[in-house]
Amino acid sequence: MKKLLLIYVGIFCSVLAFGQTNFQKLTLDEACTKAKAEKKLVFVDLYTSWCAPCKMMADKVFPDVKLGAFMNERFVCVKYDTGADKDGSELAKMFNVQAYPTFLILNVDKGLENQIVGATLEPSDFMNQVEAALKASLASLGQQYENGNRDVSFLTDYLKALLTASMNEKAQEVCVALFKVLPDTEKSNREYWFIFKDQALSPVGSPFMDFLFSHFEQFTRSMGEEKVLNRIAEAFEIKLRDMIRGREPMDDLDKVAKQMAPHHFNSRERMDTYVALGKALREARKDNSEKGVEKLLELCENEFPKIDGEHLVYFYFPVTIYIANVGTEAQYKRVCKLHEYVYEHTEHNPLKIGLGNMLSGTKKNK
Repeated sequence: MKKLLLIYVGIFCSVLAFGQTNFQKLTLDEACTKAKAEKKLVFVDLYTSWCAPCKMMADKVFPDVKLGAFMNERFVCVKYDTGADKDGSELAKMFNVQAYPTFLILNVDKGLENQIVGATLEPSDFMNQVEAALKASLASLGQQYENGNRDVSFLTDYLKALLTASMNEKAQEVCVALFKVLPDTEKSNREYWFIFKDQALSPVGSPFMDFLFSHFEQFTRSMGEEKVLNRIAEAFEIKLRDMIRGREPMDDLDKVAKQMAPHHFNSRERMDTYVALGKALREARKDNSEKGVEKLLELCENEFPKIDGEHLVYFYFPVTIYIANVGTEAQYKRVCKLHEYVYEHTEHNPLKIGLGNMLSGTKKNK
């Protein structure tokens, strides 16, 4: 009876293994050899031990039977921890992997056919992404591009494939090529909106966002004013936020403020505060004078309590730490008071946790 039970358990486990995506314990060389013999491609799951979305894909998505049948028919599947496996670390370096999970589709010569970045909640959604990646081979598209293909429809397809694969640097190059052959009268058409709504491709300061600003009326006619204004608001929010927290230089702050001036979106009042904060921070940093720091601190005391924690958390700490480090003892005490006030009134947990840790450290140092 025990033997029979073991047989049933073995069969059950085999069925489960067969039904799900079959990640095989092979080196990349072995996977390529096997894929060549079976006339398949190689699918590589690059993950890390600390990546929660990676674990979710392993636990919830790849066990799906329908997805497993789709994947096993087309690929030899392998997975590598980029922090522990040699093949994983080498592939991450070779293809400049910046986010996890990243999924590579390789040919049998280890050439990149396409890649998918990020997790999905539904197996069917991931299957759709893989199908799209198979249809738009980056290797083939890249070769056509290098051979001089500058047809508008080709460049559009290639650009979309690069954006899907999060290959943003190459996407910038291809988008410039597309802009050269695409008439200005067509750039604001709905079919090219994907260029302007992509933050990695079209941040404030890029030639593509500059084009949107200079052709605002045409875009509102094709896309609707609300959608265009929402995109502009998002772009300004990210740009100004990054300037304030030191991720980008303040050199273009005045130009950004001038570009923002004609546009009246819902978050405009907060963006005006960001501009004022950026200018005050820029002035204070010039000489670290008590007067400059005082102006910045007063602005923080007046405006920070009005900004929702989900927005404030991005730059609160860089600004207040700067003031505490270069200001007077009296200014430092006012920064601590501001910490206490925001801590008591914010409902945004990440900001509250950070402030709690900072206040705790302040008490220990007394």
